[in-house]
Amino acid sequence: MSFAVVRMQKMKSYDLKGIQFHNQRERESKTNPDIDKERSHENYDLVNDEPIDYNERVKEIIESQKVGTRKTRKDAVLVNELIVTSDRHFFERLDPDEQKRFFEESYKLFADRYGKQNIAYATVHVDEKTPHMHLGVVPMRDGKLQGKNVFNRQELLWLQDKFPEHMQKLGFDLQRGEKGSDREHIETSKFKKQTLEKEIDLLENELKNKKSELAILSEEVSGEFKIPVKREKKSVEVPTGKRNLLGIEQKKTVMKSTGNVILKDEVFQDLKQKVKAGAVLQTRVDQLLNTDYAKENQSLKKEVKELRSTNKSLSEENGRLKSTVEHLTNEIESLYVLTKDFLKARTNDLESFKELFGVFVGKVKEKAPRGLFVRQHERSEEKKNTFSLQDVLQRDRELREQRKAKRKKSHDLER
Repeated sequence: MSFAVVRMQKMKSYDLKGIQFHNQRERESKTNPDIDKERSHENYDLVNDEPIDYNERVKEIIESQKVGTRKTRKDAVLVNELIVTSDRHFFERLDPDEQKRFFEESYKLFADRYGKQNIAYATVHVDEKTPHMHLGVVPMRDGKLQGKNVFNRQELLWLQDKFPEHMQKLGFDLQRGEKGSDREHIETSKFKKQTLEKEIDLLENELKNKKSELAILSEEVSGEFKIPVKREKKSVEVPTGKRNLLGIEQKKTVMKSTGNVILKDEVFQDLKQKVKAGAVLQTRVDQLLNTDYAKENQSLKKEVKELRSTNKSLSEENGRLKSTVEHLTNEIESLYVLTKDFLKARTNDLESFKELFGVFVGKVKEKAPRGLFVRQHERSEEKKNTFSLQDVLQRDRELREQRKAKRKKSHDLER
């Protein structure tokens, strides 16, 4: 039986544009090689018939319910996105209609619980290896955003317990993940890793957009341009340093620059326009550099660096957990074989051994219904039911030894 998966991640204002690009496939992803672009046209949204602007849609939902005039904080969580899915084998067993019914029933459950009016989008991706749905919930309650109250610890536990239970009742072969199991830790770490990779992709796209905008503005502000001008000059008398016969200092007339220039009227008017346009564009560039855009860029760069570091740590944690699970699995398999050998050596015949071992397995099953020991027993039983010539010969040897032991016991009694 497959596991039901519902994960929640928080979205702030600067996350929305990036997640919009990802969900609606508006930009090519560089970090998710699982996307099959040939199938992207098969994706669909259960809430919106056409692509939407996430910021505008979320703002509409908030403004339509908001009580009071208090502004929304810049760092407020605007959307809690639920990612709904299971494993690939679960979806491979469903035909396209049943797959769509799975996501439609999931959407209905969450729309009833959080309010249909608060669902901004419900995008289903079928162009990746495992189909899944991104469902955006704007956490409005009592006229204001209440992300911490709407999705508190109790609500997250409800999602993990009640969602698979609800889907089971609708005929889907799903179960809740094992609480505290190594599998759950690995799946959670894997999901975190995928989520962080997606966030990095979104943040890098956002940075790229900001850089492009600045580049365009820089191109529009031309670095230099030639102005056809003529310097203004006037006639002035300057002393020559010589005197005439009467002793009077001689002077000569020369053309000297006044420091002014002469422009044609059309050139002057064009220059005025360029100066005005340059001033406007420079103001815009200064705003981009000195206001929230620049600060946001710096924040995004820092966050990308932190996310990359966290991503690396999670990858290492994944490796350690997988290694631990592998060691535990080997130990359980060895323990299973040793337990069988121990009980077999202390019983008189095969039937007694089977009965005693069955009781032992039953006790273990009560404590850990889906533990590794029980699963090893199930695999062993399945293998036992698959007969081979070697199994028949082994069984024949065991029966011969049992008959031989009985004859010896009977002979000893007669003596």
